[in-house]
Amino acid sequence: MEVLSIKKYNIMRVRCWRKLYEKVLSQIDMGKRSETELPQLDFYIFYKNYGYVAFDHSQPNDKALWNKTKKGAIAQWESEELVKA
Repeated sequence: MEVLSIKKYNIMRVRCWRKLYEKVLSQIDMGKRSETELPQLDFYIFYKNYGYVAFDHSQPNDKALWNKTKKGAIAQWESEELVKA
């Protein structure tokens, strides 16, 4: 699990989105994919101006949790993990 400020998290996720977007765009140019398969930025970022995000990209579902404080984000992550166990 990692915790980043919302601004740093969104920058990181936009980079991931851009990489996938360019990959899919090149496949569209080759005729292998449809334009409807382009990744949507809405699924990559949080629309908040403040707070922290706890996330773990090693998990297949790529889960991220937002909270106002860093401590709150960590506590929320840990409570989610306890529910799964």
